[in-house]
Amino acid sequence: MKNTSNNKLKGIAISVFLRWATLFIIIFLLLTLIDAFTALSDSNSGGSLTFRLIFAAAASVVVNVILYFLVAPRMNKNFRAYRTIIMSIASEGYSQRNISDMEKQLEICMLDREKNEMLVDQYSMFLGEAYISLHRYAEAEKHLDTADYDKMAKAVQATSNIKPLQNIIMLHVLWIQLFSARRDKEATEHWVRKGEKYFGRMRGKDEVTDYFIDTAYFESLLVHDQYSSALELLKKYESNEALEFGVSLDKARCLKLMGSAEKANEYFNKAYELAANDWRRLTVELERGVSDSPSENTNS
Repeated sequence: MKNTSNNKLKGIAISVFLRWATLFIIIFLLLTLIDAFTALSDSNSGGSLTFRLIFAAAASVVVNVILYFLVAPRMNKNFRAYRTIIMSIASEGYSQRNISDMEKQLEICMLDREKNEMLVDQYSMFLGEAYISLHRYAEAEKHLDTADYDKMAKAVQATSNIKPLQNIIMLHVLWIQLFSARRDKEATEHWVRKGEKYFGRMRGKDEVTDYFIDTAYFESLLVHDQYSSALELLKKYESNEALEFGVSLDKARCLKLMGSAEKANEYFNKAYELAANDWRRLTVELERGVSDSPSENTNS
């Protein structure tokens, strides 16, 4: 096992060096040609050999980084498919078509998980969120389990980039939503405690982010039957139009659990009117308890 790991690292190092060397030679030759043409008209204008060597070495590093992190992913067929699906989700939400497309793409990406790790994690979380909203909890759990939690946690530690932090917060919130829906108090609290070290790092960035983080605590309050505290938590987000749908639906869910059926129905109706697509309207009716769409028992 150790020899296999060493051979793999050696292969990666050789591959990186060859890419760097190729670009170094190309850049160095281009600089030499430019200097040669310039020297024909002005014998004092040619750059020194040392300068060309240093510039080519540095430039090849920069170009390789740009190609690897910015250009290559966008030329990847799987990444292009992912971008198309994300754009569709933005308008349709988790429609059946988008869910089916994500399932197919996840299956394709899993064939080479190491190469498509980011896409596997994203599809797993999006499908988890979709199935939670549709009350299909067994399918949600299967997909959330597919996301590589340990690698996501390491990615947060390895970079100051905000994206890995957003991803692991999303995964914590989804697990909390799943176990809250199943009325599993112990598991809900486990994921709340586990996520707090990440929640604090994003708290205060903007109100939408704060609301998303607070949905974790909202779900915890619901599972512990602390409905008044849950409603109080939502008050600070009532004036934000961007959050109006989510806050209305959360209030409706909470009031329903409190037994305030009439008041809950008012907020269900409000959320239904605010829903931007058929998927959101379906989630309202599922929470209201009147949809015939397939769903699972909370203990599933």
